[in-house]
Amino acid sequence: MKKILLLLTVLSSGFMANSQVVFSGVSPVSIQGNYDFAWADPAGGDWSCPDFLVPGTFVEDTLMIVDDGTPGLNLQGNPLSAEACNGPLINDLTGKIAVIYRNTCEFGYKALQAQDAGAVAAIIINREDEIVQMGGGVEGLNVTIPCVFVTSLTGNQLVTEMSNGPVVVFLGSKVGAYVNDIGANSGQALVSPYGGANSLQYDGFEPGIQVYNYGTDDQTAVSINAKIDGPSGTVYDETVGPVAIVSGDTLAIFPGNTDAFPAWSEGIGNYENGEYTLTYTMDLGGTDDSDFDNVLSSSFSITDGTTIGTLAVSPVDASGMPMANTYPSNATTEYQGCVMIQEPNSSTMAVQGMYFIPHTDTSVNDLAGSEIFGNAYQWDDGWVDLDDPNYDFAAATTNAFNALNIVTFGTHYPASNDDVDDVAYIEFVTPFLMVDNQRYLFCLQTFETATISFGYDNTINYDGNEGIYRQPVAPVHIDGQWYSGGWSGASAPALSLKTFDPAEVGITDADILVGGAFPNPTTDAVTITVNATGAATLNVTDISGKIVMNSLVDLGTGSTKVNTSQLEAGVYVFTVIMENGKTAQFNLVKQ
Repeated sequence: MKKILLLLTVLSSGFMANSQVVFSGVSPVSIQGNYDFAWADPAGGDWSCPDFLVPGTFVEDTLMIVDDGTPGLNLQGNPLSAEACNGPLINDLTGKIAVIYRNTCEFGYKALQAQDAGAVAAIIINREDEIVQMGGGVEGLNVTIPCVFVTSLTGNQLVTEMSNGPVVVFLGSKVGAYVNDIGANSGQALVSPYGGANSLQYDGFEPGIQVYNYGTDDQTAVSINAKIDGPSGTVYDETVGPVAIVSGDTLAIFPGNTDAFPAWSEGIGNYENGEYTLTYTMDLGGTDDSDFDNVLSSSFSITDGTTIGTLAVSPVDASGMPMANTYPSNATTEYQGCVMIQEPNSSTMAVQGMYFIPHTDTSVNDLAGSEIFGNAYQWDDGWVDLDDPNYDFAAATTNAFNALNIVTFGTHYPASNDDVDDVAYIEFVTPFLMVDNQRYLFCLQTFETATISFGYDNTINYDGNEGIYRQPVAPVHIDGQWYSGGWSGASAPALSLKTFDPAEVGITDADILVGGAFPNPTTDAVTITVNATGAATLNVTDISGKIVMNSLVDLGTGSTKVNTSQLEAGVYVFTVIMENGKTAQFNLVKQ
């Protein structure tokens, strides 16, 4: 493999260079694609690494794990010798990209050991499935090779493939790296809005993709194809082009633009059940000098919802169960991982519960007996999209999350540590009928954040959907703050709704009673709201089911204030029972 580290003159460009800084798998085919990463930015003041924001600054080469000779394994089960923390490396890394595990010494020290052993770049693998920014420490200013940081999931995938043969990756800016080079990345492509769709409400989507001319030559005959292959063959096959894209410019093939793909729509109930694959293929009309990013694909499935169906943003297996490959979390007191659902055909579905995948490190924690809540909220804040000038989605304010009203909820207590990373189910206390165009949040919640996290999948990237339609996909709530963008690099919670046809059991809109409480968490008083008026009974139980409060309340025009000062700190279930027998239930956290 040719060793490449180019510092080219800045190009006149129609797009920002920093949006094209990539960590991409080149070969073999199994690792091709873009990965989330952080890099040692020389602008931070404690590194002397090349600046990836300069077009044409990149490395493409073969990976090699470092070895400093230290015996034993670290707490994650990886070789201590691959942490590069104990003096000079004993293996020759000349012309290779060093692979190093994070742990006990500074990032700058690790990178310098790799550099001194001849490496052309360094990749540091995290202990967890998350990205952190790297400080150079004492040695960072002596490091002149590129240094990047990846999640444990990405690192493990690369290391596993290295055991089968050479693995080549590209690090840096693609802009100006080659003469003839077009491509795209998964974060700027539209995908199916669901990894597991329900035939009761699913009605296709609009494909779209942002294509880049990274190369130094103008291209005059670029064609972009979008194809969807279903269970019985190709169901959609459309091409845009040939079109011209000058060097350093882009072509945005999105709904409403001059160049756009037609929508794929066969009508509700007319989609064949089974697996589908969406594939984008880019062709510049000749030889592409770097073609590993010319084909992007994502998969989804459609299931029959007339009896029992599923709805999920993550991929699901043949039985509709969610699949996960990462378990992000950095909460300390409370954590909710959520999926937003808002569909024009929601009233065709009733929701009974949700499947999910709990996770913990059972070598140090117990999963058995942990308490996990499943919450279904009506999201009644009046914002239009993420750019609504009347609302602020910043975590410090989150005034777009003030009207979350619980429709129903359920709890799950894992029976055994053997349940870790297996699909679990939360049955809602009351099944409910969804309402057309109503915004919902379906959330998994834990207050045992030191031990519990939830499964996510990173094979479907919803960044393009969120960027074009400006609707949140999977918000998270961490230690009292909402983050509308969710986790970086893992935009699909492994959370699958168990749905069914409401006509089968006679559920109607009139059966829905929605309740909520604010502030939540609370201290001495809380206002409860219900979409009903008049006298009601309020029952409050603790997490063991013991009744700790029972009183008559007057909802007046739909709300009343309740004194909670006598409650101890903890999680409580509020049940409001109207005189006609209808009930609303919701959780409250007392601080």
